[in-house]
Amino acid sequence: MLGRGSTSTLLAAALLAYAAAAPLHAQSTTRLGFDGEFRLRGEWDGRTVDGRVDAVTLLRVRLGVRAEVASWIGAYAQLQDARALGTEGSTLDGSADLLDMHQAYVELGTKALAGRLGRQEMALGDERLIGAVRWSNTGRVFDGARLLGATSGISWQAFWMNVVERDAVLPTGPDPQLNQGIDNDGWLVGGFASGKLGGTTAELTAIVDREAATEESYTLGLRAHGRARALLYEAAGAYQFGPDRSAYLASGKVGVAFGSVTVAAQADYLSGDDDLSDGEARAFHTLYATNHKFYGIMDYFLALPGQLGQAGLVGAMLRGSFAFPKNASVRLDVHRFAVAKERSGTRALGTELDLVGDWSLHRSAALQLGGGIFLPEPLASRLLPAFAAGNEPTYWAYAQLTVRWL
Repeated sequence: MLGRGSTSTLLAAALLAYAAAAPLHAQSTTRLGFDGEFRLRGEWDGRTVDGRVDAVTLLRVRLGVRAEVASWIGAYAQLQDARALGTEGSTLDGSADLLDMHQAYVELGTKALAGRLGRQEMALGDERLIGAVRWSNTGRVFDGARLLGATSGISWQAFWMNVVERDAVLPTGPDPQLNQGIDNDGWLVGGFASGKLGGTTAELTAIVDREAATEESYTLGLRAHGRARALLYEAAGAYQFGPDRSAYLASGKVGVAFGSVTVAAQADYLSGDDDLSDGEARAFHTLYATNHKFYGIMDYFLALPGQLGQAGLVGAMLRGSFAFPKNASVRLDVHRFAVAKERSGTRALGTELDLVGDWSLHRSAALQLGGGIFLPEPLASRLLPAFAAGNEPTYWAYAQLTVRWL
C-alpha cells in the first residue's frame, strides 16, 4: 500500500502526464513546454581495498513541464525518479519512494530582471563553490528565492536559500505548539556576477553560510578565464572568514589548443589546519561545490575539509584531450594529490589516472565511457576509509547512456 507522500507524488506525476497529453485549447493565453531526460549508468566499482568489486546500475528519469501564462509570469515543475536498480524490496515492489519533485518554481519578470521562487537548481560559474552536481544520480537543488538580472553586459543574481529546516513543520504547516523559531534554520545567502573584459570573463561570488554546511562562514571568490588564440588560461581564488575562521583556495590553469588537440595543466590549493586545538578553522570548506569536476572522477575528495581531517588538499593535474571528426572525443587526466598540512610526517596521498570518452549518438542522445585508477601513498590508509585495508591500487569504470528531449 502506498503512503500519503507516495500517493501525492504519483498524483503529481499523473498531472504532468495528463498535461502532456491534453489538447492545448488554451494556447492563446497559456503556452506549455515539455522536457525530459533518461539516464542509465552502469558502474564497475573497485574503489575500496577489501578484495571485493561491486557492480551497480543507476537510473534517473526526469519529466518537466513549463507553463507561461503571461510574458512575465512562468512556472516550471520537474519530477525525478532516481534509483539504484535492484534496491527495491522485491520485483513486485510498487512503492514510489524514490519519486520526488526535483524542481518546482515560479518566475516573475523579464530577461532584464526576474525573480525565481521555489525549489531550483543553482550552479554558479564553474561550480567550485555552489553547483548542481549533475553527475550525481539525484543532483542538488535549493529551496528559496533568487533575483536574476542582466545590465550593461553583466549578468548577476542574488539568492536566499533555506538549506536546513529545523522548525517543527508538519505536512500541514508549522506546529504552533512546537515551533523552534527561524534562528535555528540553516541559511545560504549571497550573490554572483559575471561579465567580459575584452577576451576575459570575470566572475565574482559572495556567500554567507549560516548553521548549514558551516556554523557561520563568509566566502568571497573571484575567477577569470579566457582564451587568446591557442592559449587557454584560468585563475581563481576564494577567501573564507567568519567567527574563528580564516581559510583560502587558489587555482590556476594554463593550456594550449591546436585544432582537435588540447593540453592543459592545473594546480589547486585548499588551505589546511596545522593546529586543531587552537579553535581557529583554517581549512577551506568547499560548501556546495561540484567537487567531481576538480578532484578526480573517482570521487575520493567530495567532503572537504572534514574528510581529510582538516589537512586541506593540494592537487596538480595534467590533461590531454582529442576531438574526433564525428561527434566523439576522449580525454586523459593525470592527478597528483597531497594534503596542504603535513600529517604523520608526510603529505602525499596518491596519483589518479582518469580516462573519459564521449560519443554523440544523436543531437538528443550521448554515450559516455570512463574509468580511473588510483595509486595510493601510505598516508591514504590513515585518512581515507577506502584504503583502511591497505595501500593497494583501486579501480573504477562506468558506461552511461543519456537521452534528452524538449
